[in-house]
Amino acid sequence: MIPLPTRLAVRIYLVTVVAVLGPALAVFLLVKLLWAPPRHEPFPGIAQYAASKLAQRWPSTEGLREELTALRAQAGIAGAVYRWDDTLVAADGTNAGPLSCEELDRLGQAGVMERGRDGEGGPGPRPSHAIALERDGARVGYVILEPAGPPHGRPPPPGALPFLFVLVALGVAAAVLGSTIARPLGRLAQAAHALGSGDLSARTGIDRRDEVGEVARAFDDMADRVVGLLRAQTELLANVAHELRTPLARIRVALDLAEGADAAAARESLAEIATDLGELERLVDDILATARMDLAQNTTGDGALPLRRSRVAVEDVVAGAIQRLAQAHPGRRVEARVDPGLPALEGDPVLLRRALDNLLDNARKYSAPETKIGVRAARRGDELVLQVIDRGEGMSREDLERLFAPFFRADRSRARRTGGVGLGLTLTRRIVEAHGGSVRAESTPGVGTTMTVVLPLPASGEAAAPRTRTT
Repeated sequence: MIPLPTRLAVRIYLVTVVAVLGPALAVFLLVKLLWAPPRHEPFPGIAQYAASKLAQRWPSTEGLREELTALRAQAGIAGAVYRWDDTLVAADGTNAGPLSCEELDRLGQAGVMERGRDGEGGPGPRPSHAIALERDGARVGYVILEPAGPPHGRPPPPGALPFLFVLVALGVAAAVLGSTIARPLGRLAQAAHALGSGDLSARTGIDRRDEVGEVARAFDDMADRVVGLLRAQTELLANVAHELRTPLARIRVALDLAEGADAAAARESLAEIATDLGELERLVDDILATARMDLAQNTTGDGALPLRRSRVAVEDVVAGAIQRLAQAHPGRRVEARVDPGLPALEGDPVLLRRALDNLLDNARKYSAPETKIGVRAARRGDELVLQVIDRGEGMSREDLERLFAPFFRADRSRARRTGGVGLGLTLTRRIVEAHGGSVRAESTPGVGTTMTVVLPLPASGEAAAPRTRTT
């Protein structure tokens, strides 16, 4: 079986040749028909004139031969001169034989006869005329005249050879074109098969500035994204295993202490166990929420995340998030600055609270315990601008570019205070974008990070003076 690239090259070649050869053949036939003379091109007038010139040179053999040579050069007519007794006197450009007895009788009666036979007496397409030669009123012989050259017309036109050369060149160009297209497509197919077979390093390596190169670059980009997702899933499994191991180990220690009848030590471990269970619940919630969002986006027709919309007060969302952070981490201080009189949001209250919880928890992880976390909520035209500000470690430009990617963590040390699997900010972005908003991060290493959420806000009355609240 012929490989796909070869079959494609053959098809491209055949289509190109047919597309070029069809019109070219039609033009060639048209030129051929227009160039070719009629099958029986009449030349009685020329023949009569030639006969008169030959009669003047009779009976000089050399003079007759010179006249025949000039006739052939100037008019393209070959001839042979015979005596009336069929003796050949002179000839130039033809082997026409003498007339038969019947033909000679017809010529004697008419003086001119269209012979219609070739030089060997057999039937043939070459037109020829026999004309009697008279000298001093007596018939002394006859001449047989016929067109010189091929029997079916004149020689091929002067442009025929270049025309055929152009056709051959076009055929070669078609073969080269088919090869230049089929070869990179073959490499693309090989890379696709290799990637599908598990070779994650398979790439096309094609660098072209055309559509084929664009397809190859798109394939290589897709392969890079697939490899990135696979690595992210591997990191997810490693992070989940790590996050599960520590709380499970603490729970096992508490159970061992309880079995050893050391109730006081077991009670001291209950607080840590409650904290570990809370982190496990949050971990499982993040993973389930991400899976549900991915499933919802892949199953809905427009790819949008389904929301349970209702009117949500901005003050309640901010206050609830601060309260939950205070309960989980009593030592952290949060300063909230919320403009009063903000119109209510139209959105999913559970998801909006989840987004703000993730931002606050992320600020807590990457800032020192003694620093304050700032929350700002203000109106800007028809939009709500919500900011979470920390004075922590900050991030590099490279980390900022990947901050919202699934499973990405700026801190890869897996320290206990920065635990997690890197899904919080990904969830936040999806929730905000599902509400028609946007989220961005600004950070300076060693100074801190500001997360800004912009949501569409219904128009309402003018805002009053802002109020500050510290927890």
